[in-house]
This record gives sequence, C-alpha cells and structure tokens, in this order.
Amino acid sequence: MATDRYRYGVVLDLDGTLVDSVFHHVMTWAEAFREYGHEVPMWRIHAAVGMGSKRLVAWLLGEHVPEEEAISDSHRRRFLDRAGELRPTNGAATLVDDLEGRGVSFVVATSAGAEVREALLATLGMKDLPTTDADDVESAKPAPDLLLAACSQLDIEPADAILIGDSPWDAEAGGRVGLRTIAVRCGGFADQQLISAGAVAVVDDPRALIGWL
Repeated sequence: MATDRYRYGVVLDLDGTLVDSVFHHVMTWAEAFREYGHEVPMWRIHAAVGMGSKRLVAWLLGEHVPEEEAISDSHRRRFLDRAGELRPTNGAATLVDDLEGRGVSFVVATSAGAEVREALLATLGMKDLPTTDADDVESAKPAPDLLLAACSQLDIEPADAILIGDSPWDAEAGGRVGLRTIAVRCGGFADQQLISAGAVAVVDDPRALIGWL
C-alpha cells in the first residue's frame, strides 16, 4: 500500500461501504420487481447489489424488458421512502474525518443516481463531500467508468488509487483499470467472493481502515 500521501488517493464507495444500505436495496428491489410481475429471490438480488441499476434489472431477469426503467424508478422511490431508516456503517464518518485530517485526497464514487446519493450522504451527515455518481458516466459498475471519473477528479492514475468497496462488482471494476480494492464485509459478501473478484484485502468495516490509508 502506498504511504506517500501526495502520490495516491482514495476512492470510497458509498452504498454498503459508508452507509448500511445493502439490505434496504434488496428489499426495495424485490418489491419493485414484484410490482411488475417478476418474482426474484432475495439472495439473487443481494448478489447483484453494487451493480448499476441500468445493468442490474437485465442481469437479474436474464433479458431486457419493456418495464425496465419503470422497475428502476419504483425501486428508487421505495428506497428514498425508507431513507430515514438508513445508518452509517461502523466507523464511516470517522474514516472520512481521518482522511481529511491527514490531507489524503479522496472522492466518494457511487453507482447510485443523484437523489439516492444525496440521501446516503445525508445519512452520514456529510453533504459536501467530493463525489461522482452514475449520472456522471455512461456505464456503471462493473464497467470501470465511474472509477476512472473518480481518478480523474483526484488527478491521479488508477494505479495510484485505492478503492474501498463492499461488493465483488467494486473489485471487478477496479481490476479492469488496475485500481487496487480493499473490501469491507459490511455489505454482506463472503471473503472468498470479494477476493475472487480481485480484492487485495478484506476487513470488517471502515473503522478497521482508520489510520491505514
């Protein structure tokens, strides 16, 4: 891991990494699919969380369907309706404070759209963090576009960045552009899934990374 704070930056995933939101997504996706006549098992939905919405629906249904956008909109509305139930993951705010206090460059990168991003940042009580989201890029994870946008914002090469994420899709996207991923378990994915996808290390939650990056 790089130690010179002036030569590297940190890309922080938001959903499931800084905010305990994965299972809220699972529930609200299941309800949205059911609204349009699709019964999708929750374990399969969990496996897809971390992927951008535009990819998730087709991936779970095995095809593109005419109601794809309506399903995504239903999920977004349902998720926002429950945003008051969200909580930060263990140590999330303290990790951000640690990076800021030590002058480590970072950006929050999320596959969510702007409305969901704002709700997640409100959960952290940190609305003014540097961010990039799915609305800024053509393709969301597992495509690396979002991570490349984050590195561009940091003005560094992907090889000089560290991604903190919670899903195999984070690690896969990072691996495509040579960006190292440290995974957190608080998204509910098994260590082997995360390592197989390309994570270089796995820790419990953001608190474990304070003073480490």
